[in-house]
Amino acid sequence: MRIIVAATIAAFAITGCGSGSSGSDDTSTGTLSILVTDAAVDNVSEVWVEFAGVTLKPQMGDEIVINFDIPNSMNLLELQDGRSEALLHDHQVPVGRYNWIRLGVNAEFDNVFDSYAMLNDGSQVELRIPSGSQTGLKLVSGFTVTANQSTNIMLDWDLRQALTDPRGQPGMHLRPALRVTDMAVFGTLTGTVEGSLVTDETCTNGDLHDMGNAVYLYEGAVTDPLDIRGADTDPAVTATVSKNADEIYEFSVSYLSVGSYTAAFTCQAGDDVSDADNEIAFSAIMTDVVIADGETTHIDLVAPIE
Repeated sequence: MRIIVAATIAAFAITGCGSGSSGSDDTSTGTLSILVTDAAVDNVSEVWVEFAGVTLKPQMGDEIVINFDIPNSMNLLELQDGRSEALLHDHQVPVGRYNWIRLGVNAEFDNVFDSYAMLNDGSQVELRIPSGSQTGLKLVSGFTVTANQSTNIMLDWDLRQALTDPRGQPGMHLRPALRVTDMAVFGTLTGTVEGSLVTDETCTNGDLHDMGNAVYLYEGAVTDPLDIRGADTDPAVTATVSKNADEIYEFSVSYLSVGSYTAAFTCQAGDDVSDADNEIAFSAIMTDVVIADGETTHIDLVAPIE
């Protein structure tokens, strides 16, 4: 089963490599892989995050702590359009149900830029995940490892929801806006956006018609979509809309949970600050967007008929 969750921060103490007791006499094992992917965002050119390790919590038993001998540094913006990178690859773990995953991230303000972003003007700013280095990022999403089988988990870090620039503070904050997907069941969404929506007079990007365009995808039927504000009303995922070689505006979202969604287009995404209520406008909304296992769903977002 594929689950979309909001990440929460919880205590994280690195206690050494290895695994704790599984709480069972069953000594069978399976393999676990954890991969990372991302969606495009248009206000930065690079986002580097340095991972120090992973902690797993079996439903019964002690935490399993996996520390990396060498921290794993990833540029999240290279992991778009279905591309991903392994954070953990075919790691042997006890079989059974697991309650959560916790990521150790080196992201504190100091003299060493372990995690940082490159802005479009070429400047570099340090990233901070508040309490990330001490507490880690706890993803409350259960999964099951079965005997002699491979379990693959995909983490999608939505930078449009994650990156914030707190007033009066140095650098940028990286919120834990993560989707967790069990790769046993997932689908893909692709789509186009009518050109008139990108150049509409309500757009706030001035003459930069290729900036600030995004599709927000919400779980279920949503008639009045809201901006990103760090609340339960936030979209499950966002997708940047870009013009292709044929002058068509398009978008795609990989690794989606099976189910029904609402897709909403806005050309005001550049004004959407993820930790504030911005009241951006959506000019095209489509409900009942159905994602099926192993299939690609295509939609066309067009201007409403007046």
